[in-house]
Amino acid sequence: MNSGKRSFLGNLMYAFIAQGISLVLSLITSLIIPKVLGLNAFSYWQLFLFYASYVGFFHLGLNDGVYLKYGGISYEDMDKKSLGGQFRISVYIQVCIAFIIIIGTMIICKDDGRIFVLIATAIYMVMFNLSLYLGYIFQAANRTKVYSLSVIIDKMFFLMAVIIPLLLRIENFITYIIIYLVGKGISLIYCIYRGKEIVFSPIMSIHASIIDTWNSMKIGINLTLAAIASMLILGIGRFVIDANWGIEVFGKVSFSLSLSSFVLTFISQISMVLFPALRQTNTENQRFLYYKIRDVLAIVLPMVLLLYIPVKLLLSLWLPEYGESLRYLAILLPICTFDGKMNLLCNTYFKVLRKEKFLFKINIISMSFSFCISFIGTYIFNNVMVVLIGMVVAVAIRSCISEIYLAKLMDNNILKRLIQEIGITIIFMIASWYFTELFAFLLILIVFIGYIILNKNLMDCFRWLLERRQYIFGSNNKSALK
Repeated sequence: MNSGKRSFLGNLMYAFIAQGISLVLSLITSLIIPKVLGLNAFSYWQLFLFYASYVGFFHLGLNDGVYLKYGGISYEDMDKKSLGGQFRISVYIQVCIAFIIIIGTMIICKDDGRIFVLIATAIYMVMFNLSLYLGYIFQAANRTKVYSLSVIIDKMFFLMAVIIPLLLRIENFITYIIIYLVGKGISLIYCIYRGKEIVFSPIMSIHASIIDTWNSMKIGINLTLAAIASMLILGIGRFVIDANWGIEVFGKVSFSLSLSSFVLTFISQISMVLFPALRQTNTENQRFLYYKIRDVLAIVLPMVLLLYIPVKLLLSLWLPEYGESLRYLAILLPICTFDGKMNLLCNTYFKVLRKEKFLFKINIISMSFSFCISFIGTYIFNNVMVVLIGMVVAVAIRSCISEIYLAKLMDNNILKRLIQEIGITIIFMIASWYFTELFAFLLILIVFIGYIILNKNLMDCFRWLLERRQYIFGSNNKSALK
């Protein structure tokens, strides 16, 4: 196995370790912390995590621009003086935005819990965006292992530090947020150390640094705006729920969404490794891998729906006060199916093929749909379920249109498969909501088995992956892939 293949497998291994730890963290934050905090305090904790998920937008396209510009270039060949100048400009920008958020919060907000959450979010924003800037450089240079280690450090600190307040059954959500912030701070220090050639590079003129920063922002702004629109597809509904039904209903919905996001944590890490690898391979291999990845996802993601009934029964025993959240999960779980394909397949390939403008347009369309349904569900029907269903439909619309467009670029016809997957999703939602657990599980299982029988060729993909995994990347010989 050559060094390129070893590098990819090594990066993938560290990526899986990082996401394995993230998964454990998600389990703790979703299953153990709510057991200790209680619904109200847990809802504020979820509000912090919700706000924190949006802080990446405040790099204003810089991080995405650097990622796209330097993707596939070795770390040694990067212009570290220019990257260092842009890092320093980023520090100024983040600190200024954080200061504005903190002052605005102190003036406008009256709820002490929300005040602390917003101030903590502003502090987190500075640390997150600076560490992400360096992390994107590591990823672009195919040094994914370094970025994965920074994630491992961040999450491991939280996992170890949070044990004490959990054992002491500390019910104050502020304690958990402070631990979360300290972990991100340690992760930033590690990134600075590993990227010291950039952070402490010779200082170039401020004028030149601003020009380089502006150019990177112009490159990355479409991807950043696409990411903003993407997150607002679900975020608009959550903002509306918080504003109209209160913090506790928001917490219940957030609990369901956190459960549905477990699978997506692994997928996002695989896509991180996949992007630089696809950038370095030829068009023929890119197309070949598209077919294989699509087939794998066509089996794995619908299988997630089979887990709903067992998970519901177990969690109803562990967290009986979240029974309403588990009912919401029957509606929200299909997000895994659609967002999984979008994150791993469509987003990754659109970045490789430089189709950020299309990604931005389709996210805007889906976000607008989500906004309209959220408005209708809130102010016309006054029904949370209408808002939740609208969120799922918006995600499905984005995924289906993106898949059809990407399939066209790859000379593939996936319409029949898409119809089957949508059918499985609809049957799952109806069965899980209206039927008994046993009947619903058996019906979903029968439908899934029928789906596999109709698409027997999908199972061949797993055998191919096991037999040819060492040839997936780094080879320009098509016959080696067959």
